[in-house]
Amino acid sequence: MPWKETKVIEERIKFIAAVKSGQWCFADLCRDFNISRKTGYKYLKNYESEGIDGLKDKSRKRITQSNETPEKIVHLIVSLREDHPSWGPKKLRPILKAKFHRMKQIPSETTIGNILRKKGLVKPKKKRPRVPQSLFPFSNVVAPNDVWCVDFKGHFTVGNGNRCDPLTITDAYSRYLLACEILNKTNAEQTKAVFERVFKEYGLPQAIKSDNGSPFASKAIGGLTSLSIWWLKLGIRPERIEPGKPSQNGRHERMHRTLKEETALPPRSSLDAQQTAFDSFHTWRLIR
Repeated sequence: MPWKETKVIEERIKFIAAVKSGQWCFADLCRDFNISRKTGYKYLKNYESEGIDGLKDKSRKRITQSNETPEKIVHLIVSLREDHPSWGPKKLRPILKAKFHRMKQIPSETTIGNILRKKGLVKPKKKRPRVPQSLFPFSNVVAPNDVWCVDFKGHFTVGNGNRCDPLTITDAYSRYLLACEILNKTNAEQTKAVFERVFKEYGLPQAIKSDNGSPFASKAIGGLTSLSIWWLKLGIRPERIEPGKPSQNGRHERMHRTLKEETALPPRSSLDAQQTAFDSFHTWRLIR
């Protein structure tokens, strides 16, 4: 008579009922129910003292915790946190060490964090929805216009304090810089305008590789945006690298390094002067 994992209590009740009936030998019943006689006597004793509740599994959690943080320390942690809502475990622990310097063991940062969470003093971080995986795998690059790479070079400030956000486009095969243009806003509208000019000059690529930032990707179905949908309508596959893996667009990242060394260090006096430097670089430089 095997035990049933989902009906353990029922099996124990059947065992007790069979014992109480007096029709079977106790040892034979234990053998039929696949338990030891010691366990059988334990069930019988628990039933006689507590009834059916005695047949339920008891919690194995210790009633007392030898390493439990003293209530005095817990109260101090809570008080400090309430007085300084921005303080976390890293700031609270040194204060505890200073106040209780004779104490052999000060709660760790993890323990302090757990206390704050139990007391409701820490708000759980909202999980940011991830951009869906790219719909298209990476294409083979064997000729010009097979794949273009696009990205915004990390923004920086020019001499007059204005923020510079250059959009860069390269051909993955030749590594030629197709465009490097400062945009007022890094949105789909202004990005699309740059691509329209580049398409007219160099033709259409088979695919465009980008990262998962805006305006190239979104949290919508397939990670598509108005810009990538426009590419699809033109017959261009939008390919995206995996999050946190810029090496998958390594050729473009290497170009950014050269671009920075030659045109952005030190930054020019204004956005117009910086764009002039980018234009000069674009005119004669082949990135290899």
